[in-house]
Parts: sequence; C-alpha cells; structure tokens
Amino acid sequence: AGVDLSLFNDKFTATVDYFHEQRDGIYMERKYLPGIVGVNSNPKANVGSVRSKGFDGNFAYKQKIGKVNLTVRGNFTYSKNEILEKDEMNAVYPYQKEAGYRVNQAKGLIALGLFKDYDDIRNSPQQTNWGKVQPGDIKYRDISGPNGVPDGVIDDNDKVVFGDRDPHFTYSFKGQIGWKGIDFSFYLQGVGKVNGYLSDEARHCFINDYSVPKVEHLDRWTPTNTDATYPRLYQSQTHNLLFSDYWMEDASYLRLKNVQIGYSFPKKLLSKIKFETLRVYFSADNLLTFSNYFGAYDPEVRSTSGDAYPQVKTYTFGLTTTF
Repeated sequence: AGVDLSLFNDKFTATVDYFHEQRDGIYMERKYLPGIVGVNSNPKANVGSVRSKGFDGNFAYKQKIGKVNLTVRGNFTYSKNEILEKDEMNAVYPYQKEAGYRVNQAKGLIALGLFKDYDDIRNSPQQTNWGKVQPGDIKYRDISGPNGVPDGVIDDNDKVVFGDRDPHFTYSFKGQIGWKGIDFSFYLQGVGKVNGYLSDEARHCFINDYSVPKVEHLDRWTPTNTDATYPRLYQSQTHNLLFSDYWMEDASYLRLKNVQIGYSFPKKLLSKIKFETLRVYFSADNLLTFSNYFGAYDPEVRSTSGDAYPQVKTYTFGLTTTF
C-alpha cells in the first residue's frame, strides 16, 4: 500500500509505501531428521518461512530563490522480520530456537555487570563451566531451569537471542545548491537500530600478540574501582571472552559520505577559447562519521576482530570539459 504526494506545484514530492510480505518454501538445511532416515548429512529442502514488514519512501523538495536553485532529496526504509518456520533441532527451552525471532540475530549470554568481590561470586549462580571466576570477571544471568525457574548454574542453556545484526532503519539525504555557476552538494547516509560485535584484539587487551591496550581499558576493574566498564585484566581467560551482550555495541551511525563544490565557467567566456563547457571542482569522501561505536572502528563492519580495512577519507580536485 502506498501514497504519492505532490504539493506546491510539484516543488515538494513524496512517496511512502507500506509492505507486508511472507516468503514460504525457503530453501535451507534440514536439521530435524531422525537417524532412522539413514542420511549421513543434513539434506536441503524448501521448508523455511519468514515474514517481513515495514515501510519505505522518498521525498524531494525543489525551490528557486532569486538566482539560487535549491534541491533536497531523501529516502528511508524501516523493516523488521520474523522467522515463522525453520527445520531446526529440538530444544529443551523454546527461546533456544530461531523460529519466532528475527533473521540473523545474535545468541549468547546476558551480562549483569562485573563481580565486585568473592561474596558476590558466592551469592551468585555457579559460573565455573568456563574456568574459575574471580572478582572483576563478568557476571551472567541465570535463565534456564525446570518450569521456568533458574537452576543456579550458568551453562549453554542460558544463551538467549539478543541484539540486531541487521539494521532496522536506513536513510540518506542529499542536498544541492546552485548559484551563478557555483554548485555545492552533500550526501549523508546512515543506519539505525543495529548492533555490532567486536572480538579478539579489536576489543580485548593482552589476549594475543596483536592486541594492545586502548584508552577504554584504563577504566578496568580493580579492588578500588569496582564500578569499572572493563573487566579485570586477563589474557587467556575463556569466561570473559564468551559471546555475550556485554561486548555488544551500538552500530548506528550517520556518515557524511560526500561533499562537493564546483564552478562552471560561463559559456560567453568559453566561446572565445573554443570550449563548450568547463567545470572545476573539489570533492571529499567519508569526511565525518557520527557514531557511538567502540574505539575508532568502522560501524559498517559490525563483526570483526579489527582486521578489516578502515574507511578512507578521499580528497579529489578535478576538471571536466567538452569541446
């Protein structure tokens, strides 16, 4: 369902569409076949179903003020989905299945902060399945247990779905201004409601030969700094490295993708030197990024150990002409 809008003699135009789509018979691997079937590997079949819904649209505004021409354009999309059917292994707890959740969601432990002292450890659910814990280590939430009652032990059954690996909201804006041969334009692009997960040397300190301390590690747990944002210093310590929402980052961002300014010489002047058009310009790409993402990492790379090549700022001087 959609709406097309035009106002002020077409100076403002907009289109907004709402969509509701269900895809059935998605081709995927079957994981709920009993051994009696006699297959050595999981065959694939058209057994999946996903429902998606949301809206998208665009708008444009054009205005001439004296000798100034102004144009602003934008587009946006909001969408979310839900897995309705998926041939997956049976689970003890319903939340361990992917059906009922969004596509490509993360699954891990829920963190409750850091252990303040040994009394805090003794008064918390047992968390020794991944090694001995000490004050300053991450404390995880006990979720699993008979009849919905926590069982006092943190294990793989306490891993739940959280976060959004794919953005729910994407948008962009572009503006253009022209005046007496001078033109200026900019392009903004961003995403919202999305999470990233940095691992290994990108997030942790001293875990391998490539990791180095970062400014964020200065606020680490110590007996005199129990409200720290980073656990106690560790190297090969599995417990703190477990996949959990403690290390989940907000990967929303707004990026100034391009800025360009140029000047087109008047045709009266160009006719004397046998040119039809002549324009000089300066262009810059990836100038600014507004984000709360951890460190200086690129929020567009939402899952990495830090080995992805970063966004590069590019400056270009150019000249275009026709004879």
